[in-house]
Amino acid sequence: MKQELKEMRAQYTPEQLAACTGAREIKDGEVVIVGVGLSNLTGAIAKLVHAPHAILVTEAGYIDFKGISTMVSPDDPYGGTLCTCHTSLTQVFSDQQRGLMDVGYVSFVQIDKYGNVNTTALYGSGDYYKPELRLQGSGGGGDISSSANRGVYVNVMRDTGQFVEKIDFMTFPGFLDGYDSRQKANLPGGGPFAVITDRGVFRFEEESKEMYLSEVFPWDEDNVEEIKVMVEWDLKVAKDLKVIDPPRPKELEAIRLLDPGETWTIPNLMERPTSKILIEGGLLEGRRTFEMYDKIGELYESSWRTMMNKRLPI
Repeated sequence: MKQELKEMRAQYTPEQLAACTGAREIKDGEVVIVGVGLSNLTGAIAKLVHAPHAILVTEAGYIDFKGISTMVSPDDPYGGTLCTCHTSLTQVFSDQQRGLMDVGYVSFVQIDKYGNVNTTALYGSGDYYKPELRLQGSGGGGDISSSANRGVYVNVMRDTGQFVEKIDFMTFPGFLDGYDSRQKANLPGGGPFAVITDRGVFRFEEESKEMYLSEVFPWDEDNVEEIKVMVEWDLKVAKDLKVIDPPRPKELEAIRLLDPGETWTIPNLMERPTSKILIEGGLLEGRRTFEMYDKIGELYESSWRTMMNKRLPI
């Protein structure tokens, strides 16, 4: 049995596990604001596979976009393909603060037991003005985590320094200090609802708001202690720990359609098909040519045609 589970696990990348599991949190008909990368991919998978009436929204103002490809920024032109309308960033966040966004998807670099997130800087032993590593910052994540009706965080789980007792910098508010501290801070949204990773799903206790391990994949049922070691605090585990279904064929087909360049499912930049095209064309020597981007366009079109010919239900 252990060998069978090991072979099953080897069929999927960590990014595929996180994206497919995260997509299942979306219910049909919900309004979902998504970021870029894995958070965008999860929303697009859901719309293509099991939630066709979900309304996907980007920070830059694309409303009800069809998710034909993952976007590299919130205003990537792909978001405009067949979208219902294109409004503004200001309008999107105004609508969110009024409670019109059911779910907000974001990612994280550091997260603590109450779902507070850091995507700004890692300090280590450095002082406030000299971080060891400066990160991408908030973008719209602070607004999303503050006012979406529920927040879902998606990322691949790293060995150390990710699930920490105390984050180096608070970029996104979760449940602050737990219990009713979020309400006392007058944050209108419902707070984090789930943290989705390739090792399992984490949720939050109703009263204390502390994060606990809720679900694991079948190959990790006997590896809970291994997961706990990756978390700096004394992680609680659900008494009725649920088992997650591995990615389904339709979900994997959706990923191949949505991310033909494997930008978000191959973690090593140098191994991605699009990166290989650019490097072979001379990107590292400072060359960019139309031929490079023609080849990437052909790669995307070929992948889309292959998937669409399979008549993947939309």
